Amino acid sequence: MKSYSFEVWDVFTDRPFAGNPLAVILDAQGLSGDDMLRIAREFNLSESTFVLPPDNPAHAARVRIFTPGYEMPFAGHPTVGTALALARRRGISDSLTLELKAGLFPVMLDTASPAPRATFQNPNAPEERGAAPAAEAIEKALALPSGAVDRGAHRPRRIGAGVDYVFARAPLESVRRARLDHAAFAALGLDEIVGVLLYAEGGDSKDADFHVRMFAPGAGVSEDPATGSAAAALPGQIARAGGLADGAHQWIVEQGLELGRPSRIEVAFDMRAGRAEKVKIGGSAMRVTAGEIFI
Repeated sequence: MKSYSFEVWDVFTDRPFAGNPLAVILDAQGLSGDDMLRIAREFNLSESTFVLPPDNPAHAARVRIFTPGYEMPFAGHPTVGTALALARRRGISDSLTLELKAGLFPVMLDTASPAPRATFQNPNAPEERGAAPAAEAIEKALALPSGAVDRGAHRPRRIGAGVDYVFARAPLESVRRARLDHAAFAALGLDEIVGVLLYAEGGDSKDADFHVRMFAPGAGVSEDPATGSAAAALPGQIARAGGLADGAHQWIVEQGLELGRPSRIEVAFDMRAGRAEKVKIGGSAMRVTAGEIFI
């Protein structure tokens, strides 16, 4: 039996026991993909990451990301949390690059404050990637009243920026009251789609641009406290709804309040000719525990 060191970071928050917890296995050499999935299921968090030597020595690490259900090519809070864990461990204070299955992710660091921060640029631009389920089916899957999901400009769409989500808009109170109906959700048939991101404009925080919830039971995550990869794709949905002018945009996306784990995701991007480009996702994170796992 061999031991592997790990840390758990709470991501997209500036205080412990909020945000989205992430387990980081700091040196995963010797672990198979099946081993990694078993460890992710043991932690039973939205994601766990496994740090491996980079293919290019100029980069900080190659990183594999697992939910309790399967491997992800990219996810947001694992990218932020893993970057900060490596920065702390190696004394890096400015920037680093992570090799993910969805590409190279440059990460800018700010490690001087008590709650260190990281911001990554996603090499994958948000794109519409096929058909989405009907609004009526999404309402049933999330126990929403008939007519709650927008059928107009913000109609449900499948959008991806490295991984795919279904985006659906509803009034703020409907977003807050949504509840997962597992049977109806399974009937959506979300093959190769992580989950459904339900969103509304505004939120509890005065500066929140969007209040969101993300449901992904197929990934082993009934509801996620913070979903940076969905936040990275959200500009694609809003752009297709006709709500964005060309130029620079900055948003605050709040999530996790219904789970008692408030999260704050910073989104920045450029709009050019109706297309979102150079999407950056950032936030703070706190190291909350460390130890060893044996396998």
